[in-house]
Amino acid sequence: MTDSLPADVQDRLTCVANLLARPDQLDGVRIRCCAELLRTAVERSVARACGAENTDQPVHALLIALPSHVDTDVAQDASQLWHALSRAIRHHGYELTPTVAELAGWHADTAAVAAALRPNLTLSGKIDLS
Repeated sequence: MTDSLPADVQDRLTCVANLLARPDQLDGVRIRCCAELLRTAVERSVARACGAENTDQPVHALLIALPSHVDTDVAQDASQLWHALSRAIRHHGYELTPTVAELAGWHADTAAVAAALRPNLTLSGKIDLS
């Protein structure tokens, strides 16, 4: 499913998958790194869906505009995932660190949201190859 994703998004998903393959080595810093990689994958996918990948528009503005570019449910999923990953990156010392299971779930959710945000190109008409 993720083979058709842009290289930068796929690289982040692969990096997180490699870290999740060794859960015994996931400490607080690596968990935050995983969350940051996933969040940037979501951000890049949202920016592409909004046609703003080469601008410095704030992610909040892009998330607000996203429903005008994609299905409302997909936009809501992207927004909720981005906010959850943002909280994971900025959790306080007195809060519980996200678990490996939560990271694995966010990894799967990020792959699904990124795939859902990919533009669907359809050809209409007929192409004459002769």
